Amino acid sequence: MAGMVSKDVIEQVRNALDISDVIGSYIQVKRAGHVAKALCPFHKEKTPSFHINPARQAFHCFGCGAGGDVFKFVMLYENVDFPTALRMLASRAGIALKLEESRSGSKEGPAKDELFAANEEASRRYQQELLQSPAAAEARAYLQKRSLDTAAWKEWGIGYAPEGWDFLSGPSGPRNGPKMKALEAAGLLSTNEKGNQYDRFRGRVMFTIRDELGRAVGFSGRVLKADDKAGGKYVNTPETPVFRKSRILFGLDKAKREILDARQALLCEGQIDCIRCHLGGFKNAVASQGTAFTEEHARLLKRYADHAVIVLDADAAGQKAALRSAELLIAEGLAVSLAALPAGEDPDSLILKKGPEAFAAVLKSATTPMGFLLGLLQAKEDLRTQAGLLRATRAAIDLAAHAQGAVQAEQMLREAASGLGVGYDSLQRDLRAAMRQKFRSAEPAGAETPGGVTPPVEHPVDEVELATLLGTRSDPTLAALVREWVPYPLITDPVCRAVIQALAEEETDLMAALDGESEECKAFAAQIVNAPQKLVSTEADMGGAKAAQDLIVRIWQRNLEAHKNELGRRKERLEGADRQEVLQEYAQLLLDLGKMKLGWARAHPIIELHLQRLAEG
Repeated sequence: MAGMVSKDVIEQVRNALDISDVIGSYIQVKRAGHVAKALCPFHKEKTPSFHINPARQAFHCFGCGAGGDVFKFVMLYENVDFPTALRMLASRAGIALKLEESRSGSKEGPAKDELFAANEEASRRYQQELLQSPAAAEARAYLQKRSLDTAAWKEWGIGYAPEGWDFLSGPSGPRNGPKMKALEAAGLLSTNEKGNQYDRFRGRVMFTIRDELGRAVGFSGRVLKADDKAGGKYVNTPETPVFRKSRILFGLDKAKREILDARQALLCEGQIDCIRCHLGGFKNAVASQGTAFTEEHARLLKRYADHAVIVLDADAAGQKAALRSAELLIAEGLAVSLAALPAGEDPDSLILKKGPEAFAAVLKSATTPMGFLLGLLQAKEDLRTQAGLLRATRAAIDLAAHAQGAVQAEQMLREAASGLGVGYDSLQRDLRAAMRQKFRSAEPAGAETPGGVTPPVEHPVDEVELATLLGTRSDPTLAALVREWVPYPLITDPVCRAVIQALAEEETDLMAALDGESEECKAFAAQIVNAPQKLVSTEADMGGAKAAQDLIVRIWQRNLEAHKNELGRRKERLEGADRQEVLQEYAQLLLDLGKMKLGWARAHPIIELHLQRLAEG
């Protein structure tokens, strides 16, 4: 992309939409006073713990902890990145996204939206050709032979690219510069040595490939007449700004809701296999389009699923590819199963010949990756020999080394120990040695190894309570109190500091004010502004001012206590007049901290004195 969307445009999109309306278009929302509630779409629950605060334009679930602004909701629900969520919401708001030019100001070719539009138009024309053209009779006969009817053609964007060189590039095509450039950039046209453009796809059944949002990103063309000039049996769109084979899973746009609901994905190889699975009722199926399954595919699938079932061919090549795919999925933290098809069958042929029940039985008999590997090893190696057992244990440890969690690794090792007839403790020691060797050169000092647990960062309780008080009360008096008595650097936690400052400064759009902050910060803000008031301290006689004063004193006490401790360390290193000066300041801090324990009336003169000292530097 040649530029970036300005912050002003992002804020314009946010302000143009009511977060309750946006979320209400996805799930059922019920108003409850100044907030709205719903059953959380991100985890299963029976009692609504998902709160929406329209005044703050934020949401938070007190069950699973999800929270943020309207962009964050769309990112979580649709499993998309921020730029995609922005485009979706801008379209909903009717706002055109204008890009700021990059530093070079150079034009890098047609925008991605133009490529999507070019692919969509080509898909429409290919489908029309398949349905209506006499020249497409052979293509229609081929698809009918494969038991794909016109309803499937329309649902899956199946079409026909006729013979000839100018179906898209000729007089009947879009004869203007920008559209022709978009067709070429989308990989639909090629240019010869003389500079003449011609169609890339000719005489092929065309399968429209869409990304997870349903946008047409490319095509896979299946040749009807195989000869030396035809090229491969299947030809895909070349790599373009919108089509990266390593990032696209065919059928994910149709399968993602089913996958999200079940948290399970069915992974097969080709487009027709994927389509047949859907037609047979297995609507969580996706395909890697005959290309090698990649780390990016695994990361994409992880956004939707916790468990992947790989459907593999019975031959050696299929077994090897399935194990490699399993390793990549395990490395992303997914549970994996391997379902072996009968010899000579694929999902399409099995479902057509024996029905969905036969395919369901194959899936039911799926085994774990370690179980599958052990079966291969037992058939290939003589485990009674030292060399055979050594090779088998190494293969098992290599597979277990891909596990990202200690529990998953343990399960795999226990299965290997049982299948190979060796001790679990021995395998565990070998795995640890293998992991140390693997990460010795790459891992920085003090970093966690796979399966390690990093302790969560704790926010200071008094800072959290002050942020919550400000967020739930929205009281100008409390905000002014904080502005007067709490210098923002005094807030030690950066997440709490950003939220308290935005609330104390009475920012009208809290989430917009936190645009530059971390996702943790935004989630924390959403949590505290949606917190029920009964969860925070209430002082009816002072409208919350007493609670705020107590928290301000506690924050000052903690900071002065830290300063006192630092002075205690310094005085041990000093001598003479310097030591005496530090001792005097240390003694005064002891007196101040003692008085501050007596409440606001005794504490605020001391705080005022320290504020003056801070102002004087």
